[in-house]
Amino acid sequence: MAGAPVNIGRTLNDDVHVFRAFAEKSYRDRKKNKVRNFAYLLRDEDAADGLSVGLSPGAAVRDLQTNEGYCKIMVGIIHALPYGLQVRIDPEDESHAFICNLPLLTISDQTRERAMLIANELARRSVVITCDPYIPPAA
Repeated sequence: MAGAPVNIGRTLNDDVHVFRAFAEKSYRDRKKNKVRNFAYLLRDEDAADGLSVGLSPGAAVRDLQTNEGYCKIMVGIIHALPYGLQVRIDPEDESHAFICNLPLLTISDQTRERAMLIANELARRSVVITCDPYIPPAA
């Protein structure tokens, strides 16, 4: 886990909600209406900046070909966890942000365990909004 990347903007205020898209069906449990930890596992391709979240549902799903719904979580909840996580704005897109300082699964067994622990905590504290594909209204 490194510090926040230099190309990431300011830290978001704790009273802001961010939205995480369900890019895969495995990110949510439709029957239990719960977020699964897979929604918060950092992949190698995400590692440069952090885990992508939107400041609106539309921003959360914008770059996905398809989605399986989305959830929300308060930034203050993320910042309050004892793992040094930060939610920082994308300076190139004010409607987009990153959860920074998440560990990668692929580095070692120890980081894998930490990544799973943090992902479980984030999933448990997230609120499912919909488990159906979200299509933002036309502008």
